[in-house]
Amino acid sequence: MPTLAESFFLLPMTILAIFSCIPITIKVMRGNYEPSNQQTLMISVFGIILSGAAVILQGQGASQTVFSGALIFDKMAIYSDIGILIISGFTLFLSYSGVNSKGESFAEHVFLILMSAVGMLTMTSAGDLIVSFVGLEIMSVALYVLIGLGHEQQLSKEAAFKYFILGSFASAIFLYGVALLFGTTGSTALSTIATQAVVLSATSRLFTLGIVLLIAGIGFKVSLFPFHAWTPDVYQGAPTSISAFMATGVKLVMFTLLLRLASLHILSGNGSLIVVLQVLAVLTMTFGNITAIMQDNIKRLLAYSSIAHAGYIMVGIIVTATTRNSDAGAATLFYLLVYSVMNIGAFAVVNVFEKAERGNLSVSDYGGLGFAYPMLGVAFSTFMLSLAGIPPTGGFIGKFYIFAAAIKDGYIALAIFGVINSLLSVYYYLRVLIYLYMKEQEYEVCPTKGFSSRFVIVATMALILIMGIASTPFYEPAMKSVMALF
Repeated sequence: MPTLAESFFLLPMTILAIFSCIPITIKVMRGNYEPSNQQTLMISVFGIILSGAAVILQGQGASQTVFSGALIFDKMAIYSDIGILIISGFTLFLSYSGVNSKGESFAEHVFLILMSAVGMLTMTSAGDLIVSFVGLEIMSVALYVLIGLGHEQQLSKEAAFKYFILGSFASAIFLYGVALLFGTTGSTALSTIATQAVVLSATSRLFTLGIVLLIAGIGFKVSLFPFHAWTPDVYQGAPTSISAFMATGVKLVMFTLLLRLASLHILSGNGSLIVVLQVLAVLTMTFGNITAIMQDNIKRLLAYSSIAHAGYIMVGIIVTATTRNSDAGAATLFYLLVYSVMNIGAFAVVNVFEKAERGNLSVSDYGGLGFAYPMLGVAFSTFMLSLAGIPPTGGFIGKFYIFAAAIKDGYIALAIFGVINSLLSVYYYLRVLIYLYMKEQEYEVCPTKGFSSRFVIVATMALILIMGIASTPFYEPAMKSVMALF
């Protein structure tokens, strides 16, 4: 029977759920009249701050397992939860000034973004695969609707339909994997599965198939090759703020789940599976980078970039799964945070220049804007250089930690492929800089006015530079999280 003390650990999710309902309730009670966007934004940000305070309060004590092991509140969950809340807050600011809310549906945007965040918080703390699935569906259903809320009638609706169909299929694969693991272990608890994983990996094909299906379901959400096909179409069709939310929050939470599985050695009992994961990591980063070179639409370019980064992150997951190396696990967590910040920033710049649906989204549209708008040009350049892994940005430090951990534990070939792909990615990231500073404007492009997107741009740019110059305050909590997990 759940106790009142255990219910305290649900406080961050409860706060977000309550505050997500306030703006939309006000709208309903006022006869479907939209409350002011400023009021809605203030309410939602206050809810995120309260939820973050509850998360930090939980992090002061020792790790706790509640509801008969269904939820685990450890340092890794706290680290990821803070990242999710920061991403959610930035997304709200981008939606506030985005062309797809226009003051007509901002309350709905807030409700769905915060409810999706509730699902993410549930997944980071899940100690049971059924709880993970519940969190996955809460997150996904909200995203399906958010993508379709775009005012652009063709691409937005097409993207929502594609993501709904393929996402439902991926959820079914994930759930079928859970069913097979339950059938072979008699439990869906991660701790119970972990105790039997090494033996069953060598003796039970059904158990191995269950793990494969589980990874396939997760692979869809993080855009691993060959489960990536939906990504560019959905990122292009979705409202830019929601593309940013998907590219960062979804990857953060799904890779956190995969890292938890890796830390329990659930993935490492089968050598063939690890080889397959290495091949998938290399194919993911290579395909993402090569295809990104051919893109002219900036959102599609960032979509293929996110596919490539999923491959880099998989390097850390693989090393953690096979060696229980805390360095690799910490590097993975740190890189997830860095990746989220620089990607949010890049999409924020796109959000500023996107004055109308499908407007100013070509790379060539950014010609000469580096001189016309110096602050935005410097910010966009910073994000592109960080995504490419150029010092002194956080992206360089994150890649360095991951590849160094791989080399330390004998995955030299995997690290070499990662470095080669990082060098390959420099081409299309620098192409954006060339247009910013070395091409002339074809026609006048004016950024949208307003504080919210510029706040996100300045905050993320500052964080990226701080992470590159002084990464210790961000890396040490990640290391403590993984060490506590082991």
